Amino acid sequence: MAKIQYTSNENLAEQMVQGSDGRLSVSSRSDERSYYNSRDKQQAFSLVWSDASSAAGDAVLYWKNTDTTGKHLVIDGIEINSEKYASFCMAEVTGTAAGGTATTPVCLNRASPRVAQATARTADTTPLTGLTEGVTIDLKTCDAQSSIEMNLHDRLRIGQDGAIAIYVKTVASGPGITSGTIFGYYE
Repeated sequence: MAKIQYTSNENLAEQMVQGSDGRLSVSSRSDERSYYNSRDKQQAFSLVWSDASSAAGDAVLYWKNTDTTGKHLVIDGIEINSEKYASFCMAEVTGTAAGGTATTPVCLNRASPRVAQATARTADTTPLTGLTEGVTIDLKTCDAQSSIEMNLHDRLRIGQDGAIAIYVKTVASGPGITSGTIFGYYE
């Protein structure tokens, strides 16, 4: 058997392995980062809302990173569904969220779940209040009886005590049913 020597990318120590045919048997990291954060660290989460009467200006989802170990909350994407023609905004927010329903993001590694270091609220009962809308991160418009996606591809990183919210900006002909799921992970 051939011996192969390499430098570890985790601790820079010299490592040695044996391979049966002079090759190292490895797997590539070709899946998305969220996959590895879910599988290896149990740090991938989803947060769902379902509001029966979203009106223009309502905040329907709030997620704050409360991790104190230096991990960022990375937002991968958001799926939004709407009963009526509506526009949505994801924005950075400040303030203390109130109203709605306090909720916990769901760990996507159901074989070994952990609790998200988060404060989260959804507008499942009443709109969220107490927030000040800051920088707009994404805007989307949704046709009636359809869905849209905000694909951020791991580009949005939220540090400790940073928070985002999803707002319904406009709804054709009054309040309507909205729902959705936001996917994120900590690293």
